[in-house]
Amino acid sequence: MTSKSSFWGSCKENHKRRIWVWIVAVLSQLLVYGGMTMIYLSRIKGFYAQGTYINQKEFKQAMYQAARDALAFSDNIYPVVLVLAAIIGMQGFSYLFDRRKVDLYHSVPVSKNKRFAVVYVNGLFMYLVANLSGLILGMVLAAAQGAVNGEVLAEAGLAFIWNLCFFLVFYHLMILAVMLTGNRFVTAALFLLFALYELMISSMAESLKGMFFKTYSPYYLKDKPILSVGYDYVMNIWEIKNMPDAAAAARMAMPLAAKWIGIAVVLLFLCRYAYGKRPSETAGKAIAYRFLEPVIKVAAAIPVAFLVGRMVYDASYQNEMLLVAGMLAGGLLFCAAVEVIYDFDIRSIFKHLISGGVALVGILAIFCCYKWDLFGYDDYVPAQNKVESIAISADGYYDNYWDEDQHYIEKNEFEMEHMFLTDTSPVLALAEAAKQAGDPEEMEDDRYVQILYRLQSGRQKARCIRVDYDDPETEKLLNQIFCMDAYKKGVFQGLTDERLLEGVSKIYYTNGPAKATIPVEEAGRLLDAWAKDMEQFDFSLVRHNRPCGSFAFEYKSFSQRRFLVYDSFENTISALKDLGAYYPMQLDAADIESVTVTCYHNELSQNPEAQFNGDPGYALYKEAVAGAADTWDAEYTDYTVSETFYKEEEIAQILPHLYCNWIDAPWSRYRDLDENYSVEVVFKRDSSYPYERDSYYFDYSIYAGKVPEFVVEATAFSGE
Repeated sequence: MTSKSSFWGSCKENHKRRIWVWIVAVLSQLLVYGGMTMIYLSRIKGFYAQGTYINQKEFKQAMYQAARDALAFSDNIYPVVLVLAAIIGMQGFSYLFDRRKVDLYHSVPVSKNKRFAVVYVNGLFMYLVANLSGLILGMVLAAAQGAVNGEVLAEAGLAFIWNLCFFLVFYHLMILAVMLTGNRFVTAALFLLFALYELMISSMAESLKGMFFKTYSPYYLKDKPILSVGYDYVMNIWEIKNMPDAAAAARMAMPLAAKWIGIAVVLLFLCRYAYGKRPSETAGKAIAYRFLEPVIKVAAAIPVAFLVGRMVYDASYQNEMLLVAGMLAGGLLFCAAVEVIYDFDIRSIFKHLISGGVALVGILAIFCCYKWDLFGYDDYVPAQNKVESIAISADGYYDNYWDEDQHYIEKNEFEMEHMFLTDTSPVLALAEAAKQAGDPEEMEDDRYVQILYRLQSGRQKARCIRVDYDDPETEKLLNQIFCMDAYKKGVFQGLTDERLLEGVSKIYYTNGPAKATIPVEEAGRLLDAWAKDMEQFDFSLVRHNRPCGSFAFEYKSFSQRRFLVYDSFENTISALKDLGAYYPMQLDAADIESVTVTCYHNELSQNPEAQFNGDPGYALYKEAVAGAADTWDAEYTDYTVSETFYKEEEIAQILPHLYCNWIDAPWSRYRDLDENYSVEVVFKRDSSYPYERDSYYFDYSIYAGKVPEFVVEATAFSGE
């Protein structure tokens, strides 16, 4: 009983010496929670007064959401919690910085365990009281305005646990920094180093890979920190706060919180161990343990040196020599500055040159490893028997993907979740061929292909290769890949989503200008026809053909799913015709008012002398504009020529060779369309053709080699 009374008595005495920290902690939490609650709810009331919400139910839901944003998972809380953790952790054990206070504390007949526990528990209690006070104030303010329900309470409770785990990690991190140092400045610097170190190393590795590795890409996998709690918080808080309910938020937040608790426990053990071993005479010194001085110096010098080098590299437009010089100079200056800080003496600038040399050698070694790929990163292609499955993203196709809650997700996320190619041989062959390929500048149509290898060991490795889409062998391998059901299901959500037909609010088909609405009850029929046609899907189909249109399912949540239609999709086109919704890509000249063709004469802007050398008309024009041949400057000459055609017989000759720019054509040949021409098609106002009435003109391109001769003559550059 005496021991218990003594412990709480010591706690009470300790609190008296920490009044200013109490004031900062409580006021900061009251202001943050109370202020956010009032601001968020006031904003919703303002929207309601302006008529943003059409009924009381929508208004109430908006108020509940505003309360959740303010009191639950908020991206405004973590900076305050982090600063509080640092202040509470440093101030509680700050007596260790003063030799006289250390002697005084240690003269009191109290065990180190008890002394550590008193300060530690008081700091934790301080945060809990302050955080709960702010949370309760915010809850009262929200309840007074009718903005609290069970969901708000549940998410606020989850967020309280989440923020507590976050606090514990940085609270323990600051205590550990105190135990390893002897003054406040070095403690703060070491705390920041601990908090940011993994992020710095990860960022350095990612930057070096991007600078020197040809096959590196963050598309599937990024070099992200594993143990960085700050990174976890910042990268996940937005997604967590937008979860539809508390249960979904808990499924994402609690595993992270459990990881943080594990990290916090390890840090607490290190804190207590360092406290027990810390010599009294280290008060006032920069580093409490002499053997840590070179370790900290070398560890910090490497990422700092790279940061300096990268700044020089970017400023010099990617000069590698200056990158190395910047890294060495930055490392040298940093090591010198650290030695001065260690001894608080400018004369120590050249001390411990061995550790400084180790840091510089380490910097150079890292540079060499990435510059010359000493570990064979770019040559890596796993053995087939070591690969469990593969996900691959061939450049050319993009779509909007949505999860089961109708939330948008990235294309790479969808592929990673749905694409599992177990027939890995064509992908591995493609990767091997890419290793042997020549300069991408010599490829006819070089494209990036992203690959994710899922290995039998459970590890994942990602690479990015460049292939020539015009190479017959590449086309053969891509055909094998595109034909796989596993590939199609990993690219086209329409083949995998079982809830695709739920909640469809609108269906339409378009070929660019035309847009025909289809009854929503026909969604299943249309989807079945399209899925049947997709059995013929392969790379050659999409490489050598362009879609003749597309149909889309729209949902009340404003999400949309799109389905491309090709001329060979007989089942889909038949269904569209039955529904009176199919319109071919080629237009009828009787519906067109005019066609304007613009020729940019790229061949002239690139080399006017070669194109018209010896042409007397060109020579006269050059002399008139420039005054003399030697002052000719093609850069300021506009070679664009436009001609509008109104005659129906001329329009009829142009229309068969046009392709509407409003229809995406993934994987198709770039040179199928003539980049030298653009076309504007204007519809007759009284036409029965169901073009979008928001606009009466549409942009088209013309197929290469298909420009009618009379169009070429009409848009020829005359020099006038």
